[in-house]
Order: sequence, then C-alpha cells, then structure tokens
Amino acid sequence: MIRTVLYAASAGLMLTACTPSEPVPSPEPPTSDQSDAPVDDVQSDPSTTETTAEPETAPSPEDIPTKGYPEGWEMQLYWSGEYPNAFSVTQEGVTVMGHETITYGEYPPIYCGLPNKATYSPWNRDRNERDRIEYVAMVYPTTFTIKEDVTISVLVGDGEEELSLSAEDQMVYKSYLAEGFFIAEKDGVQYEMNEGDLPQSTVFEQGPEDQEWVRVTCTDADQTRAWVLYEDAIGTPGVERYEYTGFGEAADLP
Repeated sequence: MIRTVLYAASAGLMLTACTPSEPVPSPEPPTSDQSDAPVDDVQSDPSTTETTAEPETAPSPEDIPTKGYPEGWEMQLYWSGEYPNAFSVTQEGVTVMGHETITYGEYPPIYCGLPNKATYSPWNRDRNERDRIEYVAMVYPTTFTIKEDVTISVLVGDGEEELSLSAEDQMVYKSYLAEGFFIAEKDGVQYEMNEGDLPQSTVFEQGPEDQEWVRVTCTDADQTRAWVLYEDAIGTPGVERYEYTGFGEAADLP
C-alpha cells in the first residue's frame, strides 16, 4: 500500500541556545605610584548576566488530545510525502471550520478566520513560527504479508542492517515517509524500509486514508487557536492548494 499523503520532514520545534558571557578580564596589577591605592573587587553586574534558557521539549502524541477516534488510529507529528500537502488563503474574509480538539466525526465547530495570502505548509517557517502552527496526522496502521523469502536493507535507529523475512511473515505498516520509504513494525521493533525492496508478491491490507490536521491561530481579537482538517480547509471558498516552486520552500502569497 502506498500512502497518498505527502511527507514533511518533521517540522520540529526550533530551539535556541544562549551564548556564554565574555569572561571579565582580571584587573592590571597596580603601578609603583598606585601601590597604596585600594583595588576594587571586580564583580559582575547581575543586570547584565546572561542566563541559560530552559530548552523547549518537543511534543509527543500523548500531549495532544483527540476526541472520537476509534481504536487503531495513531498520531504522527508530521505530514508525509515528498512534497507535503499545503494550502493558501486567496481572498479577504475567509472563514474555515475548525475544532478545539482533533476530532473524529461531528463535534461543535469553531469558525476560524484566516489571514489573506497566508500559506499553511510545514515548510513555511516564517508563518509557522509567527502563528505557532502545528501539523499532525492521524494514521491507521495496517498489516502486510510477505509471500516469499527475502532479505532487505532497513534502517533501525541510526544504523542500517539486513532484515531476513520468510514467506507468510507479517509486518505492520505504520506510516508513509517519502519516496517509497515507510515505517514498519515487527515484533515490537520499528524499521524504515523502501517498498521497492519488497517482493512484488507482497500483499498489503487496505485501510482508511490518513487525516491531516493543522493547528492555526484565528484572526479574531482573542486569537483563538483551532485545529483544522486539511480536507475541510481546501473545501472552503477562498482557499486553494499551494503550488510549490522548489523543494523545501514555501511562503505566504505575494
């Protein structure tokens, strides 16, 4: 099964680190005509002393609540694909349907105004930082069955290894990444592998399509925060799919 959703190299949190203060130079020794002069203690000015900022902790799926999703759905903290899905607002006064929480099914909506010319893409760093935008996908892992013996190269953690599979072995298809690569699981171990390395006889179970959510800041006076389903956004008049002009590049409309 090849997922049709697009990958975004995860849009993780941007962490900043403070640089240490310059060391205070030691006072020069007194000259002969200053030998009796008192030397003031050199003390740092607390008002100018830099402090080390506590690093932000990247969110985990447990930090983001959901409502109504049946058993079997899982959360991934990115949008998949070589070029991730994205949309832009193309006129003034656009309002999309959002929700307070990521939801499955019908729940009371939040009607959320979006700024004209804003582009919502995991690659639009300026907009993402300004509006604290988050991208999440709900995925439904399925199984696939190997129909003949095969040994393939896979990534496990930071290393590469050879994985030997036998006919009728089953694995769990967790989520798509990009360019044919996906995350699979077997016996509690997760592997990154390329679908093209598997035998053509491999049988993939079909499951529901991924649901991609973006958390936006609305244009109302309270700057309400709302989760918007990608499919709901692009179905709204005045919202269009964003057309990329380069890999890794996205920006608000001119």
